[in-house]
Amino acid sequence: MSETTFPELVSKNFSTGRDRKSNDDANDVVWILTSAFLIFTMQSGYALLESGIVSRKNEVNILIKNAANVLLGGFAYWAFGFSLSFGNHSELWYASGDFFTKANEDSMGMIYAKFVFQLAYATTSTTLVSGSMAERCKFTAYCVFTFLNTIVYALPAGWMWRNDGFLASLGSVDIGGSGTVHLVGGCCGLVASVILGPRIGRYDRGNEPLPLGNPTNAMLGLFMLWWGWLGFSAGSTFGIVGDKWKYSSRASVTTILASMGGGLVGMTFSFLTKKGLHDIPILMDSVMGSLVAISGGCAILRPWEALIIGGLGALLVLLAIPIIDWLHIDDPVNTFAVHGIGGLWGMLAIGLLSERDFLRNYTRGLSGLLFGGGWQLLGAQALSAGVLISWSVVTSFILLNLVKITLGLRMSVDEEIMGPDFVDHCIQHDGNRSILYALSQRMNDLHRTQVATPGSEKYNKNYVEKKSRQCKDVEET
Repeated sequence: MSETTFPELVSKNFSTGRDRKSNDDANDVVWILTSAFLIFTMQSGYALLESGIVSRKNEVNILIKNAANVLLGGFAYWAFGFSLSFGNHSELWYASGDFFTKANEDSMGMIYAKFVFQLAYATTSTTLVSGSMAERCKFTAYCVFTFLNTIVYALPAGWMWRNDGFLASLGSVDIGGSGTVHLVGGCCGLVASVILGPRIGRYDRGNEPLPLGNPTNAMLGLFMLWWGWLGFSAGSTFGIVGDKWKYSSRASVTTILASMGGGLVGMTFSFLTKKGLHDIPILMDSVMGSLVAISGGCAILRPWEALIIGGLGALLVLLAIPIIDWLHIDDPVNTFAVHGIGGLWGMLAIGLLSERDFLRNYTRGLSGLLFGGGWQLLGAQALSAGVLISWSVVTSFILLNLVKITLGLRMSVDEEIMGPDFVDHCIQHDGNRSILYALSQRMNDLHRTQVATPGSEKYNKNYVEKKSRQCKDVEET
């Protein structure tokens, strides 16, 4: 083929350096967006998992809260969260500029891909708190906190993943978010559980876990989270150009193997402690804890290390759960045990078991303690974990108390007994209908015998019927 025959085609074959860079960015963007879409499916997984754990009278409300996480948390991340993480004016502790994320035609491909990917991370971190607040939090108060909670994730994300960020400058490593996503979200969940207090009657008959409302939903949620986690880990390389595709492959393998190690530990633990039974919550918590633990080092750790990290992560989670219940901290879906303890172990495991990475310098020129790297990387990991814990505990405490003072956080006793499916959404189903009927009858009996609780007789007498009429009026309108 001569150059004079098809001059336009020939000229296009001689790509400039800029064209090659554009092609590299295009390939990375496709991978980033594909991974982000997989991570986004984890919202469905968390919604199903949490709705399967809580009692039936609360399952619809949990699903709607997970939708609110995306709507309100996502809007907040677009408005100011992404700018605080990765704005074009950055300092050691924060970034700024580019509020209400936008980009010109030259840069929009990578910027928008990065935004969608980080949005998926941010909403995941916020979703974790919904499980800790389940079954007794006012829906409106939760929505406000979800919007505000974006700031709790946004700043640590910049500290860790911006080149000039505070934690990055310390030499800390957290490729897939064991600390930045899960430890932060788990600590926020712990604070929320403590401030809200236990559900009515939770510890009246001991510390044993409550039965699952819908085990099938819970297990389906686990499977959706499992495949979403592959996008979480494989996508954490933030592209496939150069050597990044190699690390993405390794991240996929270590993620699967860690979950196998954790799941096997969970099955063994259940068989030994439950006299031959295979307990569903133990299995779910084990697999989830192992996935959390491997996330931070998924791209730099070896397969056998992943098995160890996943197995130990699961064991630590299972040992933490009864301690938390012994303290009467009511965390319905074990958010802090799974994501807080699992995330902390994941951060420390990098400082112990990682080997210096020469291809892409993911380990920032350091090796773990057990590979001759001394204490520097482990110290950086421990210090970073301490910073993340302190930040998330203090800021979530302030935000939650701000909402508590202005709107009130907890539902009333009557509302909690009836359940938010009916109170907030006017939904009656086979999971709450018998409760509503029994409560209505009890209120009528109390009124007739004039032994209602002092100061609440009128409220008790009319509430169920009044709420039913209100729902009917709304439907007719």
